[in-house]
Amino acid sequence: MKPFIVPLAVCGAALCGVTTVGQSAPIMNQEPHHERLTYIRHMRVFQLMLAPGESTADYVLDHDGAIVALTDGTIRLHRAGAAPRGPENVTPGRADLGQFTGEPVTQRLENAGTAPLRAIVVENLRDRGWTTPPALMAPGTSLLQENRAFAVYDMRLNAAAPRTNHTHQNPSFIFLVSGAVQAQGGGGESEFRMDQTRTWWFPGSGPDQPHTIELVGGGEARVICVEAK
Repeated sequence: MKPFIVPLAVCGAALCGVTTVGQSAPIMNQEPHHERLTYIRHMRVFQLMLAPGESTADYVLDHDGAIVALTDGTIRLHRAGAAPRGPENVTPGRADLGQFTGEPVTQRLENAGTAPLRAIVVENLRDRGWTTPPALMAPGTSLLQENRAFAVYDMRLNAAAPRTNHTHQNPSFIFLVSGAVQAQGGGGESEFRMDQTRTWWFPGSGPDQPHTIELVGGGEARVICVEAK
C-alpha cells in the first residue's frame, strides 16, 4: 500500500504514458506542480497540489524521498517501465518512503479522485553517508516509518499526553494533520500556534535542536514529523 513509491510491474513506456528513452524529463525541483517550501541543509521540501483529474508532468526522482498525504484522495501512479498503479485511496497523515539515490526513476502522478489532492514531499539530498540518529523517545510520539534516509514520527496529543518535547540531530519538518497546537523551538525561537491556517513548521536545523509541541484547547491533535537522516 505505497502508491507513490513502490516498484511496479514491467510494461512498455507507450502504455505507461511517461517519457521514453531519448526524451528529457525534469527533476522534481523543476516540475510545476511541486512548490518548493524550503531548502535546509540536505533537506528539500515541496508542496504538491493537483486538481481532480489533473496530472503532474513526467519528472525524475533522483534522491531518496518521503511523501505525506495532507488530504483524502485517490491517486494513480505512472512510472516508466511499469504498469500504471491504482486508482488507490490515501488518507491524511499517510507517509510513504522511497529510495532513488543511485537508481533514479521517471514518473507521473495523477489525481484520479473528485477532490483536490495535497501532499508534502521531502527529499534527502545526501548521495551517501546517511546518518543513524537514535529514535525519538517522547510522550505521544511513535515511529511511523523509517529507512536509510528518513525517520517519520506520528505525534498524537490529548488529555493524557498534552505536551511533547524532543531533540533532533538532523533537519526536520513538522506538519499538523488535525487539531491545534503551540510549537516552539530551541535557541530562542518564538512560540506560535499551528492550526488549519498554518499547518507546517521547519524547526531550527542545527545539531541537538529541541522543540516542544503542546495541545491547544480540548480534544486531540495529530502531528507528523519527518527527519532527514
